[in-house]
Amino acid sequence: MKKIAITQRLIDHTGDDEVREALDINYCKFMYECGFLPIALPYEVNFKSYFKELNIEGVLLTGGNDLNVCNPNELSNKRDEFEKQLISYCIEHSIPVFGICRGLQIIAHYFNSSFMDVENQIGTQHQLSVNPKSQYYGDLIKLDNVNSYHNYGIKELVSSLLCSASTKDGIIKAIEHRQYKIFAQMWHPEREKPFNQIQLNVIKNFFG
Repeated sequence: MKKIAITQRLIDHTGDDEVREALDINYCKFMYECGFLPIALPYEVNFKSYFKELNIEGVLLTGGNDLNVCNPNELSNKRDEFEKQLISYCIEHSIPVFGICRGLQIIAHYFNSSFMDVENQIGTQHQLSVNPKSQYYGDLIKLDNVNSYHNYGIKELVSSLLCSASTKDGIIKAIEHRQYKIFAQMWHPEREKPFNQIQLNVIKNFFG
């Protein structure tokens, strides 16, 4: 069973003078149903040790916390720096990276894309317009409506990234790198009940 590392959100637990790592329990359940063994990465341990000792073969960048460039604060900055180092490591070692929501945003930010505020993207459903040039077109085109839970969208996508899918009115919902094994989507498959089998296949095929 392939081991997939998963990043966590950071929460300032007011009153206890502590910062907590948190992960929606559905992420690990979802990845296990995809046929992978999820490994949650801590912030205060060198992640390279996990890759070397556990033979991790992929990374899932999860949602939660705004990017520091969109909403500056200490925890967002800490998470940004951690995940950017993780992306660099994965590129260097040819390890696939899959992003969900904030995961898409940090990937876009890593490659110097810009952002903007977006409206009507919280708790809604969107039909995807899939780019025929996407190497994941065959899987993405099978998806029907997808959920949406974000306040920021990509304003300008750098040339090294391809828009894999968007809404009908042009809001970018999925991206991929033109050279590296990197793909990301704005919608949350772990929040679907039951899990969408087509989305399970998207991730199975990506890491498989």
